[in-house]
Amino acid sequence: AQLEEKELALSTATARLEEQQVALAAQARRLDELVGVRTNIVRDLSAALTAADLKAAVDANGSIVLDSSVFFETAKSDIKEEGKALLDRFVPVYLNVLLSGDYSEYLGEIIIEGHTDSTGTYENNLRLSQQRALQVALYVLNMPGLTSRQKMMLQQIMTATGKSWADLIYDQYGHEDAEASRRVEFKFSLKDSEMIAEMQRILEENDLDGTDGDE
Repeated sequence: AQLEEKELALSTATARLEEQQVALAAQARRLDELVGVRTNIVRDLSAALTAADLKAAVDANGSIVLDSSVFFETAKSDIKEEGKALLDRFVPVYLNVLLSGDYSEYLGEIIIEGHTDSTGTYENNLRLSQQRALQVALYVLNMPGLTSRQKMMLQQIMTATGKSWADLIYDQYGHEDAEASRRVEFKFSLKDSEMIAEMQRILEENDLDGTDGDE
């Protein structure tokens, strides 16, 4: 009887392990797929911005930094005409890539972030950075050139947030670069990104990438 109980327990554990391995394999495939999608988005964004003669760099995660001084006067959140003109050129190029049929199904969120330098209190800068991000988001939502599909999608996935001086930029000597710190960033996330990040951690910890540790 004890042997039968142990055999049953072993069989149950084996079945559970097989189910987990199938789930891990499926999520690993999803990880590879999303990594490839992000890489392709970054590539296409870079090419599209270059073709439009827009001098905005796309980092490896797909974030794009725009100089805050183009958009706002010091301590102000109203967008300058110069900033509106830049958005009028930048946003259609940006959305034509992200909201295209190739990528829209993977897109989880578009985030507009406002950042300040460390001058002044954190609280005042938090309020200012939030107001600036909000003004940019509202301007984007009300751009006349948006298609009805683009506007509908933006209403579902676009958010605006202020970071105050929580994410400062430093020069090569470790000193704050105040001008670079004052910025607006356009970011995006992919669906299931949190699950995928957790899966990547699990796969790395358990070496479940299909290779043997001794090879």
